[in-house]
Formats: sequence, C-alpha cells, structure tokens
Amino acid sequence: MHATSVRPLGVLAAGILLLTIGLPAAAGTGFPYRLMRRIALPATGVVHALLFDPQTRVIYVAQGHRIEGYSPAGKPLALHRRLGGTVSALARTQSGQIVAAVRAPAQLVFLSPRTLAVEHQRSLDSGRPAALLYDRTARMLFLESRSNGSIVRLDPLSGRPLGRVRILGALGQMAGNGRGTLYVTNTARNALEVIDARTMRRAGSIPLSRCHAPSGLAMDRVGRRLFVGCANGRALIVDADLGFTFVRLPLPGGPRLHAAFAFHPFGAHGWKGGAFFAGAKAVAGIQMQAFIRYRNHGQLPLPARCSALALAAPVGELWLALASAATGRPVIWVLGAGRSEAQ
Repeated sequence: MHATSVRPLGVLAAGILLLTIGLPAAAGTGFPYRLMRRIALPATGVVHALLFDPQTRVIYVAQGHRIEGYSPAGKPLALHRRLGGTVSALARTQSGQIVAAVRAPAQLVFLSPRTLAVEHQRSLDSGRPAALLYDRTARMLFLESRSNGSIVRLDPLSGRPLGRVRILGALGQMAGNGRGTLYVTNTARNALEVIDARTMRRAGSIPLSRCHAPSGLAMDRVGRRLFVGCANGRALIVDADLGFTFVRLPLPGGPRLHAAFAFHPFGAHGWKGGAFFAGAKAVAGIQMQAFIRYRNHGQLPLPARCSALALAAPVGELWLALASAATGRPVIWVLGAGRSEAQ
C-alpha cells in the first residue's frame, strides 16, 4: 500500500473489500469494437503519439519530426507541422494548446490547435522526454523521461519546471487522480509509484503481486480505480485509496502496453465505462459493469505492434498506430461500433 493514502478500514469499507475479493470475473464474449477503417500513413517512421482533441474533433498523429491532423473520418486535414526533432509525446492543456515533447535537442513546443503554428517553445534539461500527461482537473502538466527516471511538473502555460522527482527503476505510463496525486508504473519493480504532485516527492508505492513488468496504466477518477497492464498477460484493477488489487483478469501479454479509460466509450447506450489495452499481439477491452464489478470483454488480434493509442470517446472510436515491419510505413486502425470496412 502506498504511504500517504492508506486509511484504517471501518466496518463498511471492510465489507466492501470482502465483497470485491469474492466477485467472479466473467469471461469475455468477444471484443465489441470492429475495424472500421485503415489509414495508411505516407511516410516511414514510428508513430510515437496519438491525441484526440474533443473541442476541434481532430486526431493529431506524431510521426518522426511531424505532427499531422486527421478528421474522425480518417481524412488528412490541412494541419501539419515539422519540428526540429522526433516528437515523442503530445498533450492538450486546459487552454486548448497542443503541447509536443521533442527529443534531441530536448524541448517543449506549444502549438495552436487550429493551425499547429508554433506559439512558443522551451528547452528541457530533464533528459530525453518520453511521455506527457496533462491532468485537466488539477491543471498540472507532467513530463516523464525514462532515460534518467525523472518526472517533472511543468507550468502548463510556459513550460517552466515547478518540481522534479527521480524514481529508481524503469518508468511506464502515468495517470493522475485530479486531486494532486500522480501514479506511474515501474516495470523494474513491479509496482505503481505514488507521487505527491504538489511537492513532487515520492509518497510511496503500491506493490502489484503476480504482475510482471507493468507498463500500461489508466484511471477511473470517479470510482478511484487504476487499471494496470502487465507483460505476463494480466490486467490488474487497483483501489487507489486502499492500494489494494481486487480484480485480476487475463490480458494479451507483451512489453510496453498502452492503456486508456473512458466512461461511455460507445456513447450513452453503450458500456458504463471501459478500459482498453493494446500491445504487440492484440487490443483488449475491460468492461466496467459497476465500480466493483468488471469483466474481460474479449480481444482483437493485431497484425503488428501498437506504438500509440488514443480513445476518442465523444465520437465512439479507438485509434491504434501499428508499426509495419514490411514497408516501414505505419498504419492506423480505427476501431468503433459502426460498420466495418468489410461491410
């Protein structure tokens, strides 16, 4: 359990804990999303980041030195920007700006969402950037560098560093709870690191038993549940308040899983909530039936490794960037509940 949020269990909490331990995990009945369309990208190079902007309804694709904009229908838009290095991560701030983390030379670039014009940029001294996370509720921007095991909190308007923490191990995906706590997977220690985002100090860790090399991480902030993807073929659902894993479900294994969570990912008449994991072999969905009941809802095999994932819940789509070893040109799969491309 982590050091700062463990509370003594009262009678009610203890009853809930026993109830969740005893819940059966229902078997999946097939992955609910279908392949609606493929988007073949014209250039070679890995897609490191996908970002859906709910305001403009644009999907931003970061491939190599370029950022391109696509409509939900998969049409390329007149939105493109070439930056001075490989774009490793994207985020969208409360003001609507698109933030790009660039490697070598390491810098943060702030872009207009409607034109992708560079508004300003800032050099980074925190190692090679690997991931960005903007916590919209807490209005905090985090930058992760896996090369030196550091996480920096940045001013979301200027990019100025506001605090830094170093973690021993190997860092994976981040998630924020909207109340000043940051979680990050530690693949070397098989744990979730817990960080006080206001002081940028390590607040403890949550051990993940029977989970090898956790990398994918997503959070349901309402239910305070953390969804963890493990390389040894397990998905763990963790109560963030108690630091306790109460559900384990099968999951396609592999290193560097990508995860996302959303309420009503299919629209108002679909699931209450869903967590999605994609890796080297397949994409899988975990359906939230209630805050204490979940089930594995099947998987869809992938022809290549997934290098980035974006869940566009307002339009009911899941976007996956797949590497192509044959041509070197990645392809984007758009999954949804609509008609498949074969229909």
